[in-house]
Amino acid sequence: MKLYVGSHEYKPEGYLTVDIDPGMKPDIVADITNMTAVADGSCSEIVAGHVLEHIDWPDSFLAFAEFARALEVGGTLKIAVPDMNALLRMMLSGDSAFHVVGLIYGVGGRVNKFEQHRYGYTIGMLIDILETLGFGEFDWWNSDFADASNGWAPRFEDKHVGISLNLKAVKKRAPVFDTKQIYGALVDNPLSDFLAVVGDLVKEHPPVQSTEAYKIYQRIHLHLIESEKRVRLLEERYVKQGRLKRFFRRIFRKR
Repeated sequence: MKLYVGSHEYKPEGYLTVDIDPGMKPDIVADITNMTAVADGSCSEIVAGHVLEHIDWPDSFLAFAEFARALEVGGTLKIAVPDMNALLRMMLSGDSAFHVVGLIYGVGGRVNKFEQHRYGYTIGMLIDILETLGFGEFDWWNSDFADASNGWAPRFEDKHVGISLNLKAVKKRAPVFDTKQIYGALVDNPLSDFLAVVGDLVKEHPPVQSTEAYKIYQRIHLHLIESEKRVRLLEERYVKQGRLKRFFRRIFRKR
């Protein structure tokens, strides 16, 4: 079975469509953060074209986790989201600013609440999430769908630039940790680095189901250690700065 989620009115051949809005008449009416109608490991492919940015973080993590649950091992996930790196570069340059800001926030939400953008992603963020959920073999995918995965932004002098970040990944194994517990930790720490949050959960319980999973654990654990070292370094610098200030105050008072 192949799923095309967040389908709106588009119905690509060979795919069952999923959408939260019954007015779009999808094959399956469901919130992609809780697709109970889709059995575990029942899908060979899932395409999520410009739907994840419409879900608040960290609720959107539940959608990623549902993709991992529904896909069979060896199944393919194709994600397309607005490329925040590209959009922010254009924003900083002042290039097509109104169009870019509209894309970031999702001005379509004025007419349809489901069209409002709630979050954004970079390539690094997507890979961190998907590796933790058991995905690998990351690659770019060229979309044949007539949707936003072929998105472009206008530029000056009639030039255009691609603003869709299209990432393909293959499910290789189970997640490194229970996804519900990860979600709960993310709810408690929504502004924290994703790998640091996961690292706090798994550092006492390293996975043993596969060598590949253990490598992911090691990466998460090392990331957590690095974050802790940075915090200690900053604390030490502040302490030293405070001591230096007191030292100079004493010198100037003597004068």
